[in-house]
Amino acid sequence: MGSKALRLVCIIVFTAAFPAAARRDTFKQEMRFGAEAAQRGLWREAAFRWEKILKNDPDNARAHNNLAVAYESLGQFDRARKEYEIARRLAPDSKEIRNNYESFLEFCKLIKGCGAEPEATPGPGALAPSPSPTPGSAEPSPSESPGGPPFGA
Repeated sequence: MGSKALRLVCIIVFTAAFPAAARRDTFKQEMRFGAEAAQRGLWREAAFRWEKILKNDPDNARAHNNLAVAYESLGQFDRARKEYEIARRLAPDSKEIRNNYESFLEFCKLIKGCGAEPEATPGPGALAPSPSPTPGSAEPSPSESPGGPPFGA
């Protein structure tokens, strides 16, 4: 009986001492689930996953970019533009985000509009808030979106 109680106490202490590890695993899982949903064309599910990430990590440029791609694929162009602009502001040097945003703008020109005019985004030399460090690679996942692929986990 004492062994079980000791084991339970150790588990409680361990999980309380390392909540960041659990959040990191959850982040990776949500990013992966979102990328897998996007690959299957399940854009609402992908958007749900990335929105969930942004509730806990609003400065995550990758999640904003991925959410923009999902919104674009769902035809929600105003929302897509907003998310691309946030992603660009958070990570102005990201080639993937810049390329996705530029592809989105070209798509908007092609269909003669996607809502409001874009905000000016800072150039590579401009000061911008740094995104929170995120685990996982920045490898893009395959996608059918006109704006480009979302980042996988």
